[in-house]
Amino acid sequence: MVASLNHIIARQIEDAFADTPYPGDARIVKSGQAGEEVRQAFRGKSWQHLSVNQLTYHHVDLPVLTPEAFRFYLPAFMTAVLQHHDHVGTMPINVIHSLTPPDANMVSQLVEKQLDTQKYEKVQDFLARVSAFTGKERAAIRVFLESYRRLYPNNTRAHRHLNRALEFWKTR
Repeated sequence: MVASLNHIIARQIEDAFADTPYPGDARIVKSGQAGEEVRQAFRGKSWQHLSVNQLTYHHVDLPVLTPEAFRFYLPAFMTAVLQHHDHVGTMPINVIHSLTPPDANMVSQLVEKQLDTQKYEKVQDFLARVSAFTGKERAAIRVFLESYRRLYPNNTRAHRHLNRALEFWKTR
C-alpha cells in the first residue's frame, strides 16, 4: 500500500516538474559558495537522471543551489525520499527543512528592520528559493509534504519542521 501510494505521489511530482527548465551549467551553485563538487555532479544532468546515491550524497548541499537549480532538482530529492525512504538517511529532514520558512517572527522583524544581517539573509534566501515555483509545482510540493506526514508519522526528526512547512505551502 505504501509503495503504491509513493509511486502515485512520485508520478504527480514528475508530471508537475516535467517542464521545469534546466538552470544552466553556470546557475547550479550560488555565487561565492564552495560548491564545485555539486556543480560537477549536477552539471548537464536532468533531475530525472540523478541516482539515489548522488542525491543521498548531496542532500546536505541543498542550501548552496541557486533558486533555479533548487527548483529544477527538488523533484529528484522529493521522489527519492518517497521511493527510497529507508535508504536515504537524513535526506527527508534536509528536504523538508529546505521547504520550511524561517520563524514567522523573523518575517515581521524583517519588515521592521530589526533583524541582524545573518537572519535577514536566511529570510531572503528562503523567499528567493521558493518564489520561482509555478502553481502546479507548488501543488506537488504540498502533496509531498502532506503525504510525508501520513506515510511516515514516526519520523519525528523530519516532522520538527513539517508543520511550519505545511502551513506555508498551504497558502501558496
